[in-house]
Amino acid sequence: MSTMRSAVEVKARCKIILGDQKIVKLIEQSGSPTAAYTVVLVETKDEEFAKAARWLAVLRRDYLKEYNKLISSIIIPNHAIEARSERSES
Repeated sequence: MSTMRSAVEVKARCKIILGDQKIVKLIEQSGSPTAAYTVVLVETKDEEFAKAARWLAVLRRDYLKEYNKLISSIIIPNHAIEARSERSES
């Protein structure tokens, strides 16, 4: 019997990677929590980050609404990044 963790607990377990958009985008592209773990471990060689990646993917799988709110608050859309670049070049 598996234990379902609350969304709050799952978010707490993935907190260390939320500031790293590159890692978050890797997780966005993964198909499962295990795939997220593997991709991030290969990319970073950091098991703590890989475990956090797995938890973020668990949040996506089990609490999609919470995941979408969290992701939308931390990922800057590409057009916003491009607009910032254009302003800084002026």
